Amino acid sequence: MKTIKNIDIINKKNNYPSVFNTIDIGKINLKNRIVFPAFHTNYANADGTVSDKQIDFYNAIAQGGCALIFTGAAVVSSDSIAFDRVMRIDNDNCIQGLSDLFSEIEKNGAVPAVQLIHYGRQALNAVTGHDLIAPSAIPCPIMSQFDLNYHVREMTLADIERVRNDFIDATVRAADAGVKVVEIHVAHGYLLNEFLSPYSNHRKDDYGGSLKNRARLIIEILEGIRSKLGSKIAISVRVSGDEYVDGGLKPFDYKEIIPMFERAGMDMLNVSAGVYESAEKIIPAPDLGIAPYVDIAAELKQYATVPVCTVGSILSLSTAESILSSGKADLVAIGRAQVADYELVNKSFAGRENDIRQCTQCGRCIFANTGDPEMYCTVNPSLKPPNKK
Repeated sequence: MKTIKNIDIINKKNNYPSVFNTIDIGKINLKNRIVFPAFHTNYANADGTVSDKQIDFYNAIAQGGCALIFTGAAVVSSDSIAFDRVMRIDNDNCIQGLSDLFSEIEKNGAVPAVQLIHYGRQALNAVTGHDLIAPSAIPCPIMSQFDLNYHVREMTLADIERVRNDFIDATVRAADAGVKVVEIHVAHGYLLNEFLSPYSNHRKDDYGGSLKNRARLIIEILEGIRSKLGSKIAISVRVSGDEYVDGGLKPFDYKEIIPMFERAGMDMLNVSAGVYESAEKIIPAPDLGIAPYVDIAAELKQYATVPVCTVGSILSLSTAESILSSGKADLVAIGRAQVADYELVNKSFAGRENDIRQCTQCGRCIFANTGDPEMYCTVNPSLKPPNKK
């Protein structure tokens, strides 16, 4: 009987041979190629510490067979609390909850990871209680519409030093809490993306102008993390491969950017798209089709030696298998479809695709866009709307 079961498992695994092939991110081994990307849930406690609801949510994803789970985004600076229950990693009070979260994820068979963020100009003064900061004093065309007192100021060199240290210190806290992978958020128009992009960075000093200068803060953060932690953790960098705005970053810009990031310590590149001005690209709508950004990831992969992850409207392991087997990416992030059914990976592995609860791409899980107080799902019965018991 044992032999039959093993053969059966091998046959099922061969339905998705590329998906269930292991891979190393730095020194961290992943059991398969499926990633759960950082998802804004607003499930944290009011003080930004990890809640039981967060632990339950990420545990379910881990139990469902996903290999690498990014929790977050977690804010690195106290002046960037952009939501009422955003996860924080800007002080040592956060460490114990993060330790509990990472430990539970690992116990359930997945590699725990955390994404680190500073929202920069893409926030509201009324919510953060602080002046918004950015490489240049250019208002966000989207967020500035929602606050009559919206104000963003150009960062001083002292501000830059503080933010650099905040990212490094946050990474040390994450490592102390037992994380295995840290992701630096350089996408979607947030602060580090604002530095990298000529669209939002009009500085005239060492942090503006040339691509090397615009990448300087990110490189200093990566080098600072490596200096503090060595190879103890793996580092992912999430980028917008195409910002989809005039004067913004395009895929060919990364021919120069990616080698700089790799030399500074990047172990994985996570390729997304868009900024707030092109928000429909950040979380692609159904009319963009399945996996609309795979070719962007494939282009960036030409410039990389580290593993490259793709994301965006990937709803099944059959799509993931096609992407991986074609060599367009090394890892596939599946967000909304795993929210809809935590067991997507395990059910697919077992040949039970017909039992998977399908994501309808209704967008209700994007609470910031719907006005809901937290993330929920219309097809997952364990993630009911906040006002329903």
